[in-house]
Amino acid sequence: MGRPDSRSRHARFWETHKGAGGRTRPDDAIDNDTSLADFIAGWGGINDVEWVTVTYAVIGLTNFGERPGPSARLAEVLGPSVSEAEALAKQWSWPGTRVEDGLISVDAERAKSATRRHVQVGDRRFGVTGCAPDILQYAPLVRPSLHLEDTCAATGTPILIVFTPSRVERVDPSSTVLVMPHPRELVPAEADGAVEEVDANLCVQMPLFSSAAAAAGWLADHPGGRVFPIREAWDLSLFRDWRDRISALLNLDD
Repeated sequence: MGRPDSRSRHARFWETHKGAGGRTRPDDAIDNDTSLADFIAGWGGINDVEWVTVTYAVIGLTNFGERPGPSARLAEVLGPSVSEAEALAKQWSWPGTRVEDGLISVDAERAKSATRRHVQVGDRRFGVTGCAPDILQYAPLVRPSLHLEDTCAATGTPILIVFTPSRVERVDPSSTVLVMPHPRELVPAEADGAVEEVDANLCVQMPLFSSAAAAAGWLADHPGGRVFPIREAWDLSLFRDWRDRISALLNLDD
């Protein structure tokens, strides 16, 4: 007779829902060189930790703060009890999230970290923190579209990117890139604790740049890191598989 499973319900949830999120596929045209495939696989491991799903599930369920999301709905998505889901939301939701009276609300401007960029969703315009790669994780979850305004970390050039749930609509300048450090840099930062600490210690190191040339200094400071044009990054299996998995989990339609 086997030993009983002593893990929490949300730990068991994650073990059974990992799926293929973040995994590279050998026939992916854009991931077809070995070093890039290994790099993407390393980053895919970040999507395979539970708190990432918690963070973005809350964004999807609230449309990035447009409306409160019931704690019971988050529990339904993740699998644990309502009290466990609320505890996860308090620890791992986007900076500025609150859990009160059975509802989860997101106000990104309550975050402790300084605003790094601005987004517009419908008539709402607000400042956000977070890492540049985060943009490709939350943009597909927001309806009807997300406009993002930033400034190149090196040149000060204004950057505008427009997303719908299924595509990148506009990138100005078209040469804009996001940066991704080698996965080995992520492990110590991810262990820091709550999402506010991860945001403060890690995301400050991952801005947007107006071009690959503008990111040259960043690359020199982050050996093994890579830069990706926005449209190319959107098509990486890392983010494509993530979009498919989280949208299905939240039952989101385009």
